[in-house]
Amino acid sequence: MPITLAEETRKTLCKELGVSALVELMEFDFQDISPEADVDRDKAAFYADRNRGSVRLNSGRFYTAKEYAAHIRKAKSVELP
Repeated sequence: MPITLAEETRKTLCKELGVSALVELMEFDFQDISPEADVDRDKAAFYADRNRGSVRLNSGRFYTAKEYAAHIRKAKSVELP
């Protein structure tokens, strides 16, 4: 099911994201999550009342980049039979 947007919404998104058409987002280079540009749980909690998105994000139930890296290291170190 394709997503349809009103023309005014489409123009606003293009202006805010700095693209001429939404199709350009398909090849847009997004920022990697790294410890330097990590998500702060305190900041996420501060903006939780304004966010109508993910309940997990609003309640702080997500991995930071450091936690995710530790989780991956732990998963890779498990000895399999």
